[in-house]
Amino acid sequence: MKRIAITGAMGNLGRKLVAHLISHPKVSHVVGLDLRAPTREELVQLQGSHDSAKLDFVACDLLDWNDRRWRDALDNCDAVVHFAAKNPYPEANWDEANASLDMTLNVALAAVDAGLERLIFVSSNHVMGRYLEEPLASTVGPGELTTDLDHAVGTRWLTGDHPMDSTVYATAKSSGERVCHALAQRAAGRTAFVCIRVGWCQPGENLPSTLSAAGTPTQATPSSDQPDSNPAEQWFKNMWLSNRDFTQLFEKSLFADRTRWPQNGLVVNGMSANTGMKWSLQEGREFLDYRPVDDVSA
Repeated sequence: MKRIAITGAMGNLGRKLVAHLISHPKVSHVVGLDLRAPTREELVQLQGSHDSAKLDFVACDLLDWNDRRWRDALDNCDAVVHFAAKNPYPEANWDEANASLDMTLNVALAAVDAGLERLIFVSSNHVMGRYLEEPLASTVGPGELTTDLDHAVGTRWLTGDHPMDSTVYATAKSSGERVCHALAQRAAGRTAFVCIRVGWCQPGENLPSTLSAAGTPTQATPSSDQPDSNPAEQWFKNMWLSNRDFTQLFEKSLFADRTRWPQNGLVVNGMSANTGMKWSLQEGREFLDYRPVDDVSA
């Protein structure tokens, strides 16, 4: 897994993984795919003190199957991590969600056609969002929200002065997981898939102190004299994914030995080791050797 492509490389999570992988001794080349190339200042920030020859950016349109820029880039890679979305936030509308799903289908088909060894699809906690509320909330205790449960698509909560509902956004993520499942079977072992249901990894420093019931950096924090009275407060805090756990999880997803996997495609939850959370990390620990080191309560 020497040459790795990253779609949505100029986004929050994409930038973090680019910066991590260009410093990784096993990685010879990182190819960032996005609608635009970084500015000179952004490129310097991403590279830091690392070898600039290891990093390339390709401006391209993943919605266009005939755009040879990104397809040629994938042809020369060993793996791809797919972050790109038309709108990467839970308030995405149907046009944006459908476009995101189209990009996922394009990238997954191209990865299999090109014979890439691995595709990492960035799914979302919102695929299981209905576990925030009853009747599902009381059916799972700490560590019992496993990835083999049926999808419960869309989180509903209050933020700022209006209600939020991520069902549309989450539908594209849920469907993306199904695309990966189907193509993992079609690939017959040639291309392996890992779907990661990412929790909450904020832009920048991503500190526990800046988490809130807002559930997304695009919305204002709900004002309340008693924050704990909002059930979304603990729900979102408990799905925190620290920066170093994020980079560890994605690195392990790329390099883990898949001969131990039960099938050619995996789904894992992407959270830190947060005390008392309902999310199960067992699948990541067992099949990827994921060992989170941070805890939102620590």
